[in-house]
Amino acid sequence: EKGSPPVAVDLGITSYKYFLGTNCAPNWHQLDPEHLASPLGNAAIVETTDKKVVLLRRSQNVGECPDTIVCPGGHPEPEMVGIKSMGDWEQMSKSKEPKTASESTNRNEQMRHELFDAMVREVVEETGIPRCNLGTVKCIGFTERVVNKRPDIIFHIPCPIPAGEVHKLYADGPEHKYESTELITMNRDEFVKKVLDDNSMIN
Repeated sequence: EKGSPPVAVDLGITSYKYFLGTNCAPNWHQLDPEHLASPLGNAAIVETTDKKVVLLRRSQNVGECPDTIVCPGGHPEPEMVGIKSMGDWEQMSKSKEPKTASESTNRNEQMRHELFDAMVREVVEETGIPRCNLGTVKCIGFTERVVNKRPDIIFHIPCPIPAGEVHKLYADGPEHKYESTELITMNRDEFVKKVLDDNSMIN
């Protein structure tokens, strides 16, 4: 928000393979933090006009958190800021110090934009809610998962339609429908209580 102190996020690059082999490994809790891939994930608290929070039950066929009730989410895409390979990242790292203030601002702005836009894409792809029915995206904080220690950036997104309409959009089949088996809408107060009582609600 305007006037709020800035938040610095120091990002690196990893891969889904390394994530599954470290954070999602059966012995993840025996690994030191520096040996975990820990890619930055994201999760959205999407709230409808009738004060319901949109949740999904993940499919049994996904690599992470199968058959778990979660907020819509995923992760930012390095490709969206021009990093298509480890070589691209190494090249960017070599030129870590931008030549001009303008270059520094542009690079940071690209990454900042991707953090927010990635969240909108995930919601659209997983729930079927179109972008035009998603309000202003607001970052409300960061979490570290109790299981597997993956960091997540958490957003709140108002949705100017009621829960019943969201269910209809999901029934029509979002692009990534295969990732979930059910869309659930929960009263906001009940959601807050469950999150405080059960840290597995946001995964």
